[in-house]
This record gives sequence, C-alpha cells and structure tokens, in this order.
Amino acid sequence: MPRHDSRRATARTIAARAAAEQWTTWRLVSEIAASCRCSLLQAHRLSQDWTLSAACAQLAELGARVSVQQLSGWETGRAGRPGEENLDHLCRLFKTRPDRLGYGRDYTPGSESERVERDVAPVADTRLPAAEPGPVPAPERSLAEIRLSAAALLRAPVSETEIEQWERQTGERGHDYQIRPPSEILTESVGDFSEVKRLLAQRLPSDARTRLCRVAAQLTGTIGMALVALADHREARQWYHLGQILAEETGDRGLRAWLLAREAVIPFYFGAPAAALSLAERARLVAGSIVCATAAWAPALEARTLARMGRHRAAQEAMALAERAFERLSDADTSDTAYGYTERQLVWHRGSMWTALGNTRRAHLDRALITMDEATSLAAVGEVSVACRSAESLLLGLPHEHLTGIIQSRAKELLTSMPARAAHTAPVRDLRELVTGSVYKGISAGDGQVVGGAR
Repeated sequence: MPRHDSRRATARTIAARAAAEQWTTWRLVSEIAASCRCSLLQAHRLSQDWTLSAACAQLAELGARVSVQQLSGWETGRAGRPGEENLDHLCRLFKTRPDRLGYGRDYTPGSESERVERDVAPVADTRLPAAEPGPVPAPERSLAEIRLSAAALLRAPVSETEIEQWERQTGERGHDYQIRPPSEILTESVGDFSEVKRLLAQRLPSDARTRLCRVAAQLTGTIGMALVALADHREARQWYHLGQILAEETGDRGLRAWLLAREAVIPFYFGAPAAALSLAERARLVAGSIVCATAAWAPALEARTLARMGRHRAAQEAMALAERAFERLSDADTSDTAYGYTERQLVWHRGSMWTALGNTRRAHLDRALITMDEATSLAAVGEVSVACRSAESLLLGLPHEHLTGIIQSRAKELLTSMPARAAHTAPVRDLRELVTGSVYKGISAGDGQVVGGAR
C-alpha cells in the first residue's frame, strides 16, 4: 500500500475512535500527526479525509488559488511555508489558528494555555481494541504530551528550502529595481521584509538567523533605493540605518559597506558633497581589505565626489584604489548588477570623474567604450540592426580628436563579432564602410572632422 494510502487508512481509524469518544478536533489532529508522523497541516487534511485535490477545491471556494503541488510542498516542508494570505485561507478552511497548522507557537499564559494542552492527547496505539474503548490512562497520556511538546520545541520553524527561496527572491528584487517602477519594487520589498521580520521573531538556529538577517538587510537596501527614486530621502536613510543594524548581526562587513555606500549616493546627487565623501570613506574603511564589490565601488564614489570638490589629485588616487580593488573581484561580483560592481559601472564612474575634472577627452573615451561594449552585447543576442545604429551614432557623434585608435579597434572587433548570417545585411555593410572608409580616412588625414560618406 502506498505511504499516503496507509496514512489515510490510519487517519480514518483514529477518526472513528475520536467520534466514539467525542474528542476535540485538536486532539484528533494531534493524534493523526503523531501516529502518521506527518505535519500538522497534513494531519488537518487527513482528519477531514480529503485528498490533496479535494482540499485545493475547498480552498478555491474560499478564493485561494493553491495548486496540488503547492499544498503538498507546504505539507512536507519542501516548498517552505505559505505566505500570509494563503496561511489565512488555510486557517479558515480548517477552522483553526496558525500554530495548530505548524506555523508559530501559542504563548497564551495561564489557565487557557493549560486547557489547550489538555486538549492534546496523541495515542500510543491507534488500533481499535476489541472491547469498548475507554479513556487513555493518565500516565500514558502524560508521556505522550511530554514527547510531543519536546518534538514541537525542537522542530525548526524555518526550513532550509524556505531560507534559500528568500535568498533567491531577494536577489531578484535587487535586479528588478533596474527594470521596474520603483513604486512596485517598494510595495513588494516591504511585503517581503514584513514576512522575513516575522520569521526573525521566532526561535531560530544561529545559522538560519544569520542568513535571514542578511536577507532582511539586503531588502532594506532595495527599499532604500526605491525610496530615493521616489524622492523620499529621509525615509530612505532610515531604512539604510536599519539595514546597518541587521548587517552587523551577520558579521558581513561587505554588506555593511554596501549599505553605507548606498546612503552616500543620496548626498552625492543632492548637493552635499562633504557628507557624501564622509559616508563613502566610511564604506571603504568598513570594507577594508576584504574582497567585495563595495571595496571597488566606495573609492570610485569617493573619486567622483573629490572631483566635484575640485581636489584633482585626491580624486585620481581614489580612482586608482577603485581600479586595483576591481581587479580582485570575482566574476560573480563583476556580473551582479544588483549587489555587485560591473566593469561598465567602473568605466562610467571613471568617466564621471574625468568630466568633473574637466578632462573631457578621457570622459568621452570611457563612455564610448561603454557604448561599444553594449553594441557588442546586442549583436551577440541577435539585435544586429540596433547594435549597428548604436555604433554608428557614436562614431558620427564623437569629436574628431576623440576618435582614437582604441575606439577604431573596438569598432572593428564589433564587426568581427557579428553573426555570419548578418554579415551582408545593410546595417552591417553600412557600419563596415563607415569604420574602414570615412572614419579611418578622417583620422589618417587629420582633417578635423568625420564625414559620414557611407550614409
């Protein structure tokens, strides 16, 4: 007999005994959970003699959209725990409260709590005796209660799967920030933070608590970024400060530095360079010698701030620190656009510094290289026409003195990277004529301008 059929048969036997002895629903559910060695959530379903499909149909009548796979995952712990709305639907379905579904605990003091404990009476033997069943002897019942209460105390309230889901979802929130409206990101991230905060209020193993604190700290950063985009700078800084407290509990200096650098962006863009410089310096010092994205980002932010303050030499020294730190970063750090620091960001920040220092040649070069890299990426995913137009606009728009050998070299590399099937299309042909003809001749002749002869 399959395991789930065996459990249903055992549950039916216990239910028959419960009906004969007029047990409370909670005693019945507790007996099923102990005898079938299943979760309280599954025990509630079995007490109703429902299949997974039948339970999902009942939930649908309450307005919940829960699949069989989702409900099964909650019952076994493979899918973590239900969200707040679905947990409410489950409580309504089984006419109970969260702790009796296995989520949280009851801390009611005094006689009411004792009454609840007396309702719980797991059985040692669920087989129906031949004679009329009588009450469970007091000593046996006490032993069962002690055993079950100890098991509930030791049961981890948050599964490994659930923590992994939160870590993955938080990373996705950070990436979504770049492509979705900040108001949406704010709403969803605050909702996520509330759920994680509730988990942190429970008794947790130290490793689980550390990981959830890291998730919560990252969420405060995402909330702060959304608030900055919505011009609520005061509230954003308060969230960054909360993130600092959470990050301190994790012992992750890189995360603390990241939150400080995030806060430094506010005064940097809104007219307080001295405050921005102080926060950026603190971020760099907190990061210290560890290899993390902020070890490169913080000094780059310092360099841009120093450049705005007219401190040329100090700005270039800070940018040199950023470049050395960037060389130490892992591929994961330099490819993570949410919590890492990409080469494009470094190049852009360097260009921003040179612009503030009045060196437009260096600034134009950095931004041109970014454009060429973007065009190469577009070509790689089949957006050939867009890539060619972007490169053409750059080459035709740059002042002649900025059309250096490295720009021409990158343009030729772009042409080489084009898919073979696109080699003879009009956009690629026009770009090739521009790169090998007019641009090259303009640089060689030194005539002071670029002629768009290919057009």
